Amino acid sequence: MRKGREPNLPKQDSARFLLNRNPMTNIEPLTMKERMLRAIRGEWADCLPWVPRIDLWYNANCYRGTLPKIFGQEASLDEVADYLGGGYHKVVPEFQKVRTPNDMIDRGIGIYRLKEMACRPELIGVDREVKQEGETTSVTYHTPVGSVSCKMTYTEEMRRAGISQTWISEHVIKSPEDYKVVGYIFKNIKVHPVYESFSQYQREVGDKGLVVAWASPSASPMHHILKHFFESTTFYLELYDHPKQLRQLCEDMEPYFEQIFQIHVQSPAEVIHFGSNYDEMITSPPFFKEHLLPTLQKFSDLLHSRGKFLLSHCDGENKGLLDLIRESGIDVAEAICPHPMTKVTLSEVRKAFQGKITIFGGIPSIALLETIMPDNEFETFMARLFDEISPGDRFILSVSDTTPPDAKFDRLLRITEMVRERGKLPMKI
Repeated sequence: MRKGREPNLPKQDSARFLLNRNPMTNIEPLTMKERMLRAIRGEWADCLPWVPRIDLWYNANCYRGTLPKIFGQEASLDEVADYLGGGYHKVVPEFQKVRTPNDMIDRGIGIYRLKEMACRPELIGVDREVKQEGETTSVTYHTPVGSVSCKMTYTEEMRRAGISQTWISEHVIKSPEDYKVVGYIFKNIKVHPVYESFSQYQREVGDKGLVVAWASPSASPMHHILKHFFESTTFYLELYDHPKQLRQLCEDMEPYFEQIFQIHVQSPAEVIHFGSNYDEMITSPPFFKEHLLPTLQKFSDLLHSRGKFLLSHCDGENKGLLDLIRESGIDVAEAICPHPMTKVTLSEVRKAFQGKITIFGGIPSIALLETIMPDNEFETFMARLFDEISPGDRFILSVSDTTPPDAKFDRLLRITEMVRERGKLPMKI
């Protein structure tokens, strides 16, 4: 796989790379999975977990044929992660690596069937009609109460950018009459546990990362409607124009979410991914408090009763939401992105979370772009970041939201060196 001159990095597996065995004590270092779990539990590990998210970068450079020369073009995502010396980032699904065509066919209504999930939803009493036209997939759902349709697009530009998620180019609700049809679909979804296939995925990853079960990208029925059934501006107009239909649709969707809850409470996953893409402009504090907070609190209470943890993908502008996120009961705020990409600093996030939530992220993606942040600024930024997160409790270091396609690969290697130099826990300022 590796060709040409390699950086001066130890050839050890990633779980042992950052902290070598102490010859005086003969103590084995912790695995990356255990480091992450200790950070989530609020316990001390031996070293700061460094788990870079590189899927977008990897997808784009594989497609373009521009992976670094140290790799052959056949190198896998996990092989690149091994070379970096970090853990495996197994939080967000690989949407294009499906097992059957039906795994992503219901993306337009926010329904998925992926290897990263511990459940598999089945549509009951619905006839699905699928048409492929160039880069666009059209899906029509025929039910006893009417039909609705949506379209998903996946373009050459998206492929070159490393994007694996299709774009909803035509939303499923276009008129007030469509509400009852979508409600029928969700009232009749049967969610099946698929614990064995999820456990197999956990075994494949092993101790090099923590496999997070992807339960739902939406944090409540109303959030699901906002994310999948409308553009955001149209949604808020609908909230004003058709509040009764929206409330009824939320009620129709409740059984689906209840099944999601019960299946994951009993699943083999230690950490469950539920809810994503919060932003103080789109999911404003009043909206978050009314429509997302109760569901997050309910699910987190259920998971905590079984010793499990709740993770949410908090990749947006969260300054005005930090107190509500703390109250939500989530255990991990993943993809936290600080200044200069957002208005909030890591110090402000840590203060708002009051030691109750583990931060997963911290490195804004622009820090890896040489065109935006020169080398000297990158070094200064990272030194300040390590100071801000010291002593390192409740922190998993990662790139937020993800490593961009044109990132400078050497900077990922440099962060690995920094973690080796400064990441022994508890860290010193």
